[in-house]
Amino acid sequence: MSVLFFEPIAKKAIWGNTLVNEYFGYHHFPLGVGQVWGFSGLKEESTICLSSPYKGMTLYELWENHQNLFGNKQGEFPVIISLVAPEDDLSIQVHPDDEYAKKIGYSSGKNEAWYFIEAEENANIVYGHCAKDKEELLSYIKEDKWYELIKYLEVKKDDFVYLPAGLLHALKKGSIVYEIQQATDITYRFFDYHRKDHLGNERELHLEQAIDCLSYNQEAMKNKIAPNKIKEKDCLKTIYISNDSFTVMKVDITGNYLFKDKNYQLGTIIRGNGKVNNEDIKVGDNFLIPTNQKVCLSGHMTIMMTTKES
Repeated sequence: MSVLFFEPIAKKAIWGNTLVNEYFGYHHFPLGVGQVWGFSGLKEESTICLSSPYKGMTLYELWENHQNLFGNKQGEFPVIISLVAPEDDLSIQVHPDDEYAKKIGYSSGKNEAWYFIEAEENANIVYGHCAKDKEELLSYIKEDKWYELIKYLEVKKDDFVYLPAGLLHALKKGSIVYEIQQATDITYRFFDYHRKDHLGNERELHLEQAIDCLSYNQEAMKNKIAPNKIKEKDCLKTIYISNDSFTVMKVDITGNYLFKDKNYQLGTIIRGNGKVNNEDIKVGDNFLIPTNQKVCLSGHMTIMMTTKES
């Protein structure tokens, strides 16, 4: 068995337009797409396999019925992989942790991470806040001091940012991002810059839930990433993070490399092109490498790979 390719799911957004389609080559998608899900194993919205012998099956069905591909994992499919290219700032938001998520009927909270494929000069993101406790937070909100409350983090091309549950955050326009998130698809909108639609209405906020989920841990508002680089012939692996939620690795190929890992890998081409087992691959392609499967990667390309460790 070789790798299994998957058709991404287009997600329209008010901050989307054409950038995600143009960069990743998704020319069959309509205007207004802000992101695509390269991999989703949600029962209600799952990516579809394009490869034999599982062509037409969803990733959810493969996870439920063909666990040999994944190393006999337990529970729900753990992550959603997105490709995001906003052409306007996203709303400021927060996601629940495990404790809060389980209270409302979900199996886990939602940690995230972003790898910046591209970023404009002097780009930044919303990353944390200044309030020391709930009382001070409510004071900022009551006095409409949203901009004094918000913290920012400068970002550039090839940066990796971890976004733990409870962290106030927002992606801004001008970046192209590979996003990893736990598969609990819950987002609480905290603030949307008082933007109004054509009818003069501001977007709905989920302020009560967002405040309930918000962390005040200032140490968690520091992006402490220490990449581990592994150089081999024609390949450089960069492991950015490995925790209970996911393991994320960048693989730079500059020739011919035989890849094998004990864990399954969700691969996405973010730069360049080449071949996997003599099959052409290019930017925007998404493929599953089953557990313990050897594959030959050749060409000049960068692949993001995500798994959940055994």
